[in-house]
Amino acid sequence: MAKARWTWLLVAALVGLGACKDDGSDGEGTDGGGDSGAQPGFGKDRRQPKGTPFSLPAGVQVSGAIVGADDDGNCPQPQTQDVGSGLWVRGCLKLTNTSGGPVQVTFPQGLVIVSTSESYQNGLLVERVVITVPPTSGGPGGLDGGSNPETVNVPLHFYCINKASDPSDPSARYELGPITDHPQMRELYTLLQGKDVYDDGTKVEVVQEAIYSITDGSGLTADDREGIRDL
Repeated sequence: MAKARWTWLLVAALVGLGACKDDGSDGEGTDGGGDSGAQPGFGKDRRQPKGTPFSLPAGVQVSGAIVGADDDGNCPQPQTQDVGSGLWVRGCLKLTNTSGGPVQVTFPQGLVIVSTSESYQNGLLVERVVITVPPTSGGPGGLDGGSNPETVNVPLHFYCINKASDPSDPSARYELGPITDHPQMRELYTLLQGKDVYDDGTKVEVVQEAIYSITDGSGLTADDREGIRDL
């Protein structure tokens, strides 16, 4: 289910709607491993991110640009469950499913969505999420026990990876990017295993700050690691 409005307001109060804006600090970690922000697509580097191409199962296709979600992270109906726990890069992925039945789609850790404008930040998925996409051209397993919509929206709730750019809004446009091979994200994924940060703005902020340490600093700090362990 989409995150409730209170969660958005809580995080907005904690860090402000300009959460992905550069605060003027260098964001460097105390024990990181180099200039992480130099990775394409991360930090101030707005080149196309590198990684493994993301592909959808047979019969499932993207139907148009990924548009920014509303302030609550919701998309036009019908929509599936949310993908991801982030609060600052939230878009609507419109899919068609012509397979004739429901299809499970896996969104892996490291999946990136790329903003078509440098005014908005790119987004990163830090958890593996599996959803079911109903058929959109007839067949069993449709919504509400049988109805088949023309398209279905998938709410993507990703984390910011370009601190100097703006959070998403309904005017933002994104494209599906690759599954990133950013070397310093691997430790973050390991630290987050078994952690549930959904619907908790304070926990989401801890994860976001750790990502900033990688994308705009020199790597995870001791404080980042301790904060994630305590989630």
